[in-house]
Amino acid sequence: MPPRKRRFVTIQILPEGAGEAWTFRLSRPFFEFLFYALIVALFAAAFASVKLMQIQGKVFLANHLAVRNQELMAQQQKMVLIEQELAAVNQKEQAIRGILEAFLTKEPVPEAPATTLWSGEDWNAYFDNLTAINRKLESRDKSLAQERQPNIWPVKGIVSQKFSEGGAEERHDGIDILAEENAVVVSAARGMVVAEGWDNDLGRYVRVNHDFDAETVYGHLANTFVKVGDQLGKGDPLGIVGNTGRSLGPHLHFEIILKGKAVDPLSYLE
Repeated sequence: MPPRKRRFVTIQILPEGAGEAWTFRLSRPFFEFLFYALIVALFAAAFASVKLMQIQGKVFLANHLAVRNQELMAQQQKMVLIEQELAAVNQKEQAIRGILEAFLTKEPVPEAPATTLWSGEDWNAYFDNLTAINRKLESRDKSLAQERQPNIWPVKGIVSQKFSEGGAEERHDGIDILAEENAVVVSAARGMVVAEGWDNDLGRYVRVNHDFDAETVYGHLANTFVKVGDQLGKGDPLGIVGNTGRSLGPHLHFEIILKGKAVDPLSYLE
């Protein structure tokens, strides 16, 4: 039986100009090893690139959440100071009210001489305090109402489909916002999460109640950060943009519902 011939692969590199060609002769098994090793290296590099992009996305999200957490802590401290100030004003109001009632009933004021009478300056100070209290209460109510108005964009992007009314095929209860996949989606107003889960059309979604018969819906999310019962402030993150449900690409479906009826979000977003 004749000896088996070894097979070789010859690689020749020709220069552009005059010159001697470079010739490499490799055994076929060694050439196949290099070929498959190159394919494995390319797959490994691609896998590493994907993982690196995922890690960068998570780092960006973590940094965003950390900054938002600091902002929320600062806002909470401000609210605590305001509540303390209102409590002090309320105590002053109660004291003034007690003095006024004692004066009108001609009874002595507790812990004060019975002969104490109010001058014009005392009456002016009393009404000034009442005015200040009313202004603070009005300011607080106005601030709370503004916090619950869904008027900030839930994500930065381009509106690809607008709100429309009509039949089942033409109707579109919200707007579609084209955005980068995994972009952070935030609550358009202060409120409480009343639904979070999966819908055949919306995919993964979140519904938030803002009181005053107002709700918002966020659909086609890739993931969510909240659960039913969570309290959200205006601008708090609730999920990331995805391509779930009946979707042709990464985008956010956003709805505003007032008194049970969908309205055009573009009429409310600033």
